[in-house]
Amino acid sequence: MRLQEIIGIVREYFFLALIAVIVLGIILFLGYFIVNRKPFGEKKNFPKKQLFLGGLFTGYVIMVIGVTFLNRGANYQGGMDLSFFSSYREAWYSFSVRHWQFVYLNIFMFVPFGILFPLLHSRFKKAVWTIGTAAFFTLSIESVQLITGYGIFDVDDLFNNLLGAIIGYGIIMGFITIKEKGIKRSLFYFSPLLLVFILSGSMFAYYCLKEFGNLSIVPIHRTNTTNATITIDVQLEDHRRKVPVYRAPSYTKASADEFVQNFFERMHIDTSDMEDISYPDEGMYRINGENSYHLSFQFLDGSYSFLDFSRLDEDIEPKDIDEETLKESLTKFGIDIPQDARFQKVDTGMYEWTVDKKARRNQLIDGVLTANYYNDNTVKEIEDQLITYDKVKDIQIKSQQEAYKEVLKGKFQIFTRNNKIDTLQIHKVEVSYYLDSKGYYQPVYDFYSTVDGKDMTILIPGI
Repeated sequence: MRLQEIIGIVREYFFLALIAVIVLGIILFLGYFIVNRKPFGEKKNFPKKQLFLGGLFTGYVIMVIGVTFLNRGANYQGGMDLSFFSSYREAWYSFSVRHWQFVYLNIFMFVPFGILFPLLHSRFKKAVWTIGTAAFFTLSIESVQLITGYGIFDVDDLFNNLLGAIIGYGIIMGFITIKEKGIKRSLFYFSPLLLVFILSGSMFAYYCLKEFGNLSIVPIHRTNTTNATITIDVQLEDHRRKVPVYRAPSYTKASADEFVQNFFERMHIDTSDMEDISYPDEGMYRINGENSYHLSFQFLDGSYSFLDFSRLDEDIEPKDIDEETLKESLTKFGIDIPQDARFQKVDTGMYEWTVDKKARRNQLIDGVLTANYYNDNTVKEIEDQLITYDKVKDIQIKSQQEAYKEVLKGKFQIFTRNNKIDTLQIHKVEVSYYLDSKGYYQPVYDFYSTVDGKDMTILIPGI
């Protein structure tokens, strides 16, 4: 999710909350005026501070409800995730901005709760009242999400929301304590915020200093293999060996923009009005006009998807063509197909070249390139995931036996009902590669298997 989208969501529900607070304020004002008006024109004064804080809190609650319910559809079917810290593990293994956003936004969302409650009434200056009320509020939200299907009941959300309320409570009580008792006594209240900063800073510093990135194939939940029948058709090696680690041609936002600019210039397409919608790990580029084009670009490895919308015109249809003519058409896009790539027809006008981990000196070529050819003798769709990786170093990896022990323990990612399997038969084991969160192509073990009657490949990190 982009920062602009987050700001847009907050702005949308801010105005909704503002309108609701104004309407409620008018109703309360009229009711207060009628009930508290005394004979002979004598009136009570409004508790202005409490009304102001009450209005802020009401608006805040409306915004929270808007974000947690109105901003999503009822399509979660009452799911539950009772695995503590699963969202943190998912964010760590993928190490994507999107996953960390969800973690920190869930914390930040309840900070105002902890700040406002002690200001509403002196009773809530006691931690047990504010934190207890926050726990009840977030538990209510998660329960309603479970019942209505507008989300899932997530124990991590409960923890993060409660942590946010504790941080907010600590902030406001810290400032109150500074004023009343001095800065030394206030440090205790600021400690939750400081602790989050220290732990977060340490984690991100560790990630930046470690040599390679994280692998999203590492499971968040272990697969239940307790009662599974596991068989293996091959003899596993018990010695470790060294294999290369490669790196993808990763891009910054600026270098990605330059790539896309050159891509369209080769096609003689005017990019002066190009729309650029960029995410932390992906760029979305669109040109609208008489002819419209779209290109999505992955910063991590330079793979991209191109679409020419003229393929939707009535007189445009897919057309079969020979390989050499198609290669010549692709040179206009700056695409050079490796000589030993395997060429095949997928459908009418749709072709692909595949290279399966071909090592050349200090490089590795791997992936698939798909191109669609049409009857106006142009290519209008390209899916280029054919990447050339540069060798970084040789590194010792686990033995096949060590990797197999992880399979036996269920330390692999697989999508089955209840995350449980009954039968597992392993047919073949070989070293493959998987892109990590820093753009390194890390060695992994592929266990080609049959799981509960279905062919699957189980991936185990090699390092």
